[in-house]
Amino acid sequence: MPVTLHFPENGWEAIAQNCTAWWAGELPRALVVLECIEPQDETTPHYASTFLGNYGPGVAADKLLDLFEQRLEATHYLGDAFPRFWPNFGPGIVAAYAGASLRAVQDTTWFSPETGSIITDLHVHLLEDNPWWQRVKAVTRAADERWGKQLSIGLTELGGNMDIMAKLSGTQQLLLDLIDSQEEVDRLVDETHQLWLQCYQALYEITRQGRGITCWGPCWSPTPGYLLQSDFSYMISPEMFERFVLPDISGCCDSLDYPFYHLDGKGQLPHLEMLLSLERLRGIQWVPGDGQPQAEYWLPLLKRIRQSGKLCQVYASAKGAVKIMHELGGKGLLIAINEALTPQQGQALLEEIDMLEKTK
Repeated sequence: MPVTLHFPENGWEAIAQNCTAWWAGELPRALVVLECIEPQDETTPHYASTFLGNYGPGVAADKLLDLFEQRLEATHYLGDAFPRFWPNFGPGIVAAYAGASLRAVQDTTWFSPETGSIITDLHVHLLEDNPWWQRVKAVTRAADERWGKQLSIGLTELGGNMDIMAKLSGTQQLLLDLIDSQEEVDRLVDETHQLWLQCYQALYEITRQGRGITCWGPCWSPTPGYLLQSDFSYMISPEMFERFVLPDISGCCDSLDYPFYHLDGKGQLPHLEMLLSLERLRGIQWVPGDGQPQAEYWLPLLKRIRQSGKLCQVYASAKGAVKIMHELGGKGLLIAINEALTPQQGQALLEEIDMLEKTK
């Protein structure tokens, strides 16, 4: 049975047209992604947790999807938001596909590297019969079969090369290996890169016939795209980033039509100029990090990204979005509203933004 959506009849045509123009730098305004979920009340059951690791392997994929229909039907997709389902199994889940011990707990996952393992004994490759890999594919396939004509079915979060390696060997051990065993790290970087591409391609093949390509971020693309990341890079120098991370990011960009990079926290700012130098990288998502001022307080940084010719994506409150567009204009920006708004409040915000852009 089709799910009932708060999304216009011609919504997908508008999404394809506007997002394609945005990627090409031809959309004169910002993309504003605004999902407004109807508030719950005492008579409405709580919407299902979006973290799929909360549901054990005994819950069949179809039964798991049943839990999400209420949330989908309660969501109003306003502005440039689009109906989507993201199979969220937690960051770095790819490490489990390579054999890392994973324990799912409430709303997160924990990885346990083998105690005493040494880097020369570590080899990274996809274990096709791994139960987590089989689970992710089963849920993705079931979602595509049920909702692929109505929703964009996202690719699960794959993580970055060093993020995956840290879950296999342990973060502290990997930091030591970056100093003491650099040639072995080079080997693992290449093996992990191949693993990432293999997983991406397998999931893309499942979803490619649906309503475009999306992942854990709010970007939509007509053909292969992804929000690349390397959260581990917060802890390493620009020199190490250039050697161990940048070639992986560049290689992923060569394999994708619409690659974006998730720049997470101040610790990654020293790597920004190298990222901006990647010709095939389409843009930067800036996330200030916990305890830091929100996106509207980083206007010089957002301006630097745009001046480089890259697109820029941020999360912002309603007031923050208005401030950013008032100061920088909207062209080349994607602003995802991370404030809980009612559908009425969301529509009022879009009208305010529309008036602002008409006066710029």
